[in-house]
Amino acid sequence: MPSYARPSKGVVFHLSVNLAGRDGVLLSPSVGVEQVAAAEVQRQLFGRTGTVCQVGASMTDLANDEGTSKVSLSRWCVLPEQVDDAVAQVVADLAAYGEPFLVGNQTLPKVIETLLERPKSQVEYGTLAVRHAVLGDMPEARAMLAKFGSSSGHESRWTLRSDDQKLWRWSRQRVR
Repeated sequence: MPSYARPSKGVVFHLSVNLAGRDGVLLSPSVGVEQVAAAEVQRQLFGRTGTVCQVGASMTDLANDEGTSKVSLSRWCVLPEQVDDAVAQVVADLAAYGEPFLVGNQTLPKVIETLLERPKSQVEYGTLAVRHAVLGDMPEARAMLAKFGSSSGHESRWTLRSDDQKLWRWSRQRVR
């Protein structure tokens, strides 16, 4: 059995597969990093439940970012009798592409850096707002909340009034 890196204290690594496919099985793997304390803030602030990864990526994107060759979802699409082969490929790709991503995104500053490198969605702006608040950077947290509110179609002032107060309380409690 291969040996994998273990996450730091307060960090959880996630591997998920999206079982899909009409004529076979498509595993479509992705990985994510959940910082436990920050995830709890997000659950309470945004009313979420379950797993809350602060940063994640599809295995397709991670493999393609390596630049060695183009990878498509067909890499993990197999007939039902070939599932063992597909699982072996997911495990190999986790070691080659997923593990470096997971290990490299265990700190709040690195998560912020990773999120700022990619196109933004409302979810990412919300995540960035919480990350900055947990680090005590309230001006940047407020800026991300403004973007969160404007990308949701809601009036930004409403989002800032209600969510900013929650972020402020959480940052004052020094959740880390």
